[in-house]
Amino acid sequence: MLTFHLENGSQQQMIVEEGLRVIDLCHLLTLKFNLARSCTWSIVEQLQSVGIERSLEDHEEALQVYSTWDADVVDSNKFIFRQDFHKYEFFRTPQQFYLLDMVDLGSDFKCLSDSTDLAKVVTIQNMIRAGDAVPVVQGYLWIKDPSQHLWKKFFFQVKENILNISLYSEEKIHCENFQVPQHMHPFVDLRSSDIYLPIEGNCIGAPTEFCFSIKPKQGVVKTTNDLKWFCCENRKQQHCWIVSLRLAKYGKKLRENYEELKTRYGDNTVSNSTDTDDGQLLSDYTTMKNRVAMDFTGKSGRVVENPREAKAIAAAGGRDWRRRLPVCRGMQSNFQGSFEFGIHTVQPWFYRGMSREDATQLLTKYGTVDGVFLVRESRRNPGTFVLSYVYNQKIYHTQIVPVEEKTQVCFSLDAGRTKFYDLLQLIEFYQLNLGCLPTKLTHFLVHQPKPRDSPS
Repeated sequence: MLTFHLENGSQQQMIVEEGLRVIDLCHLLTLKFNLARSCTWSIVEQLQSVGIERSLEDHEEALQVYSTWDADVVDSNKFIFRQDFHKYEFFRTPQQFYLLDMVDLGSDFKCLSDSTDLAKVVTIQNMIRAGDAVPVVQGYLWIKDPSQHLWKKFFFQVKENILNISLYSEEKIHCENFQVPQHMHPFVDLRSSDIYLPIEGNCIGAPTEFCFSIKPKQGVVKTTNDLKWFCCENRKQQHCWIVSLRLAKYGKKLRENYEELKTRYGDNTVSNSTDTDDGQLLSDYTTMKNRVAMDFTGKSGRVVENPREAKAIAAAGGRDWRRRLPVCRGMQSNFQGSFEFGIHTVQPWFYRGMSREDATQLLTKYGTVDGVFLVRESRRNPGTFVLSYVYNQKIYHTQIVPVEEKTQVCFSLDAGRTKFYDLLQLIEFYQLNLGCLPTKLTHFLVHQPKPRDSPS
C-alpha cells in the first residue's frame, strides 16, 4: 500500500503490485484522483531527507523504487503525482534542450562546410530517433567538493553510458589548447546512478541556482555530502545536461516509452513533429522563420503557391471548424454578463476565479516548455476570458474577447479576425495552428480541485 500526493494537499493510498509500470500507474491515479488524462502525468520520487527529487521514467516500477528507500527515512520520502512537461519534449523540439555549441556530432559532420544550425538540429533529432547512438555533450560544470564545501569547475563529457571528466583545470585547458576528449577519465557510470534535481530548485551555496545531482543506486545516502552535486551557468545548460544524461542512461528505452505514450494518447497530444517520406524527423525549428500555405485536404499535404487558392482553402477550413461543434443559436449580444455555462467549464484547462498573479505563479513553477497553457476568467474585464501561456521562458496573458457574429457570440484572440463559437473550438485550433500566437499550445496545465476540508 503506497501513498501518492498531489501538490494541492490531496493524497490517495493505493495497492501497487510488483511489475506495475509508472505509465500504467499514472493512468490509474488519474482515475483515483478524478483528474483529466494527460500524457504529461508522472510519478515524482521526492527524498526530503536530502532535498532532492526526480520524475520516474515510464518503464520504471514505483514499488521497486520504494524498496530502495532507507528504513530510517522512509517516512519522510514521498511519491508526488505531478505533470512533467519536459519528459519527452526533446524528441519534438531539440532546439529547446540542446545547446549546439555543447554537442559534438563527430568528425564526419565537421567536414560539412555548409552545415547550418538547422542541419545540426535535424542531425541531433535523427540520432535520437534512431536510438542507436546519442549526441556527445560536453562542457564546463561546477562540481561540489564535499570535504572543503567548495565548488570547482571542470570539463565534463557525456559519452555512451559514462560521464567523463578532465582532470586538468579550466585554466590549463585554455592555456595549452589541447583536445579535451583525449584527456577524459570515467567519473560516473550512469547505469548504476540516478539523476536528481533539488526540491524547489534550492541548492545552498551553489554558484548559480541551476543545479542537479547524481545519486548512486546502491548504498545509503543520509546527507547531501553523499551525493555528487553539479552546477550549470544557466537553465538552458541545465536542460541540455539533464536530457543528455537521461539518454545516455536509458538510450533506446526512452524512445520506446515515447512511442507507447503516443499510441495511448494520440500523436497530437504528445508531438507536433512531422514524419517525412524519407523517414527523417523534422523539427519546428524554422516555423517562425519560414511559413508557406499548405493544403491538407487530400491524402498528403501540398504547398499552395497561388494566393487566391490559399485564401479559398483557408475559408473552407474556417467553415469546417464551424461545423465540427454544435453552435448555440440565439445568444444575446450582451457581453457584460459572465459565461457561467458552456463546454469550457468542464475542460481540464479551464480555471474559474483565478487571478493573473496566481496564473503567472503556477505557470512559472510548472510551465517551462513553450506552449504550456491554461484558460481563466478575466477579473479586469468581466464577461471575457484570458489565455495564459508560456513562450521563451516568459508568461503571456492574451485576452479572449467575445465578438458579435450575427445572432450569436463568438470568441477571438485577434480582435475578431479569427472567430470561434466556443472556447473549446478556439483552443483546439491553436493547438494545431500558430495563428496570432508565437507558439502552438502544446500542453494544458490540468486543473486540480482543492481538497475538501476534513470533517471536524
